[in-house]
Amino acid sequence: MRKQVFTLAFVALVACFSQAQVGFRPYVGVNSHTLTENFEDADWKSALGYQLGLDVQIGSKFFVQPGLQLEFAKNKIEPTGTGTGIEINVKRTHLRLPVMVGYAFGNLDGNFSFRIFTGPNASIVLNSDAEDFDLDKDDLKSAVFGWNAGAGVDISILFIDLGYQIGLSEVFENFDNGSKDNFYYANAGIRLRF
Repeated sequence: MRKQVFTLAFVALVACFSQAQVGFRPYVGVNSHTLTENFEDADWKSALGYQLGLDVQIGSKFFVQPGLQLEFAKNKIEPTGTGTGIEINVKRTHLRLPVMVGYAFGNLDGNFSFRIFTGPNASIVLNSDAEDFDLDKDDLKSAVFGWNAGAGVDISILFIDLGYQIGLSEVFENFDNGSKDNFYYANAGIRLRF
């Protein structure tokens, strides 16, 4: 019985989306990450990182937008105690899996529209590297979650998105400072609609 219910639900979902407009959106972008808490003897500063990804926009006025993104985040750690005071560069690579829902305004079939969107995001840590500092991938939680909100504009086949993610889960596995990862991002790409 359970298998039949799941099969029926899947068929209904496919039938709904088969009538919807579908667009593929490859993009590149920049990001700036900050932590909600600093270390006891160092400040965690933001630096400019970048990302590339692809999402699928299903629908036109109301839309669902699952995606896949490879993100390269950068930060600087500035020691606050006595010592050299040298900035330490931290680089992290994440696989992000956002799922947005949104609403579009304007001429949806023409050359200009404006969108708002929100939704959850899972981020899987693939790699972490810190110069002359004992912070590696094992010190970070393997997966963290966040909530996104943003807005975008579509101009012909081009689009630009601006957004902010609020961290929902702690970043560190081996440090007990309760830090969550918040960040701004901007993406630009092309829309391939079918």
